[in-house]
Amino acid sequence: MCPDPSGWWNDLFFKLQNCEQIDHALTVLSRASQNLGFAYCAFGYHNRPPFHFRNVVIKSSYPAPWVSRYLDQHYLEIDPIARLDVRDLTPTVWNDDLFSDAKPLWDEARSAGLRVGISQPCWDARGRCGVFSLARDYPALGCHEIETLRPYLAALSHLSMTCVGTIADRQRDDTTEINLTRREIEILRWTADGGSAKSISNALDISADTVNFHLKNCMRKLNASSKVAAAAYAIACGYL
Repeated sequence: MCPDPSGWWNDLFFKLQNCEQIDHALTVLSRASQNLGFAYCAFGYHNRPPFHFRNVVIKSSYPAPWVSRYLDQHYLEIDPIARLDVRDLTPTVWNDDLFSDAKPLWDEARSAGLRVGISQPCWDARGRCGVFSLARDYPALGCHEIETLRPYLAALSHLSMTCVGTIADRQRDDTTEINLTRREIEILRWTADGGSAKSISNALDISADTVNFHLKNCMRKLNASSKVAAAAYAIACGYL
């Protein structure tokens, strides 16, 4: 039986607010998951740009041998959970069809005690996307339990994204805030809308050379290889 929603949510929120380390947050999330009837939980999200798998952060309470095996076999590259459509916030139940293209991964996961699972995509205010998962060995998930879990899973995914993302930002070596000027932000917004240096210069009543000057500064500050990449990075990092 699931706990009272309001009391459960408030308790989880305040506990996560006090977490200063990701491992501490994971402990809080794991206990909350256990209260919902799941022995394990996991959370993965795409960190700041560039947009590739090396920028994925994964934390879980899964059995240590399985975590080591997952990393050694580079299972992230074929894991369907990592490829869920994050635009669709409907929970995904683990089954044979989901893992049809990753059968070795699915077989080993079940052998490790992860036979039953459900995953919830999520977003945060800075544009990062991720997935929160609950897992256990048994019993199987029924339709009623899935519907009952949905608000809890949505809360877990949202709170974990916010908390773990904030902690990770503080712990990153490159957490120095990128200081974009108001003019740079304005030009990046026009660039994100597809504006050329000429069209932006006309809209802002400045020269095209001035537009390009600001774009080069943006590219340098954001470590981007092009003006389009600079605009994409700025959006992903929440600067626009």
